[in-house]
Amino acid sequence: MKLRALSISRWKHEDSSIKDPVHLYYGVDLSELSFFQRGTVKEITALVIRTCVSKTNAGDYQRLEHEGNYIYIISKHTGIAGVAVCDTEYPQRVAFAIINKLLEEFQEANGGKISQDKADNTMPFPPLDDALVKYQDPAEADKITRIQKDLEETKQVLHNTIEQVLARGEKLDDLIEQSDKLSMQSKAFYRTAKKHNQCCTVS
Repeated sequence: MKLRALSISRWKHEDSSIKDPVHLYYGVDLSELSFFQRGTVKEITALVIRTCVSKTNAGDYQRLEHEGNYIYIISKHTGIAGVAVCDTEYPQRVAFAIINKLLEEFQEANGGKISQDKADNTMPFPPLDDALVKYQDPAEADKITRIQKDLEETKQVLHNTIEQVLARGEKLDDLIEQSDKLSMQSKAFYRTAKKHNQCCTVS
């Protein structure tokens, strides 16, 4: 069981020229990757999360499947969304409990204020980094689910694949190729991994 990435992202912007979600803060578990792969995998993961958040409606709890991983999203009416990327063995209720906890703590820590910057990672949030390490063991995270109601019972969770939520004719491969947020190295890495049928979003 693996918790691969966590993110708190802003999807509602005061600046109407910003079209895509912005990651207020995100972290990716890079512990099993070589030094040379880390930057590339982090870039691609950020783009995949950004795409998933943009396809989730306010108020929704959604699980998207992509290349052997589940991307869990809680999108709030306040304009932010919490995301957890896990392998398929990681318990769903635990993933949603982690997101809920981080969103609550983030709001409290910042007094409800949200950066409107265009850049990612402008609101560093150490509890997210701590959670990415601590909750590699789902048993640790399971403790917080005892406090919260069982989300699988109280909320309808939408289950889809990334392909199902993309607009007609849209493909993730094309979004990656066209992205100006990815380096040429990351695009080449994605193509190579895809060619060899490897999961390169999060490894």
